[in-house]
Amino acid sequence: MSNENKAVLQKALSGDLDAFRDIVQTHQQFVYQAAFHLLANKEDARDATQECFVRVWKNLHAFDTTKKFTTWLYKIIVNLCYDDLRRAYKRRKVAFDGKEFSIAGDSDVEKETINSDLAQKIRLISKGLKPRQRIIFALRDLQELELQEIAGILNISVGAVKSNLFYARKNIRKKMHEMGYIS
Repeated sequence: MSNENKAVLQKALSGDLDAFRDIVQTHQQFVYQAAFHLLANKEDARDATQECFVRVWKNLHAFDTTKKFTTWLYKIIVNLCYDDLRRAYKRRKVAFDGKEFSIAGDSDVEKETINSDLAQKIRLISKGLKPRQRIIFALRDLQELELQEIAGILNISVGAVKSNLFYARKNIRKKMHEMGYIS
């Protein structure tokens, strides 16, 4: 964290609303992207982002300034999303939209579109994963976090991260194969 960011954080810790507003503006996109990758829904991601910053404000006094602020933010947003996913999974409201479509072609634009469509299909399929698998898959393969950082965020071992990631990828490949997206 830069000295300027540390100074802003210290001001926010002392109750300065303008400093907290700067923190929100600096990290809002980061938090939203994490939430969107986890929830795969714009409205839910916006709600989770708002709730994350409410919790940051309420718990800023508990932040350990010797730790990385973004890791603390990740932990908050992941826990919020994990709770949402777990509730949805329990209510069986997590459903896969099985729309099938394909695009053929050789141009760069078409290849980019195919890759974008494939990423969208993977996001849709990942909605059917168990919440912990979905969180770990999103943090590793979509947010590109290191295994150790994911373990720290979720308070689990690196081995548990690897295991959940293995099963998440396996389940996604299986579903994609069943749907004819891959052979």
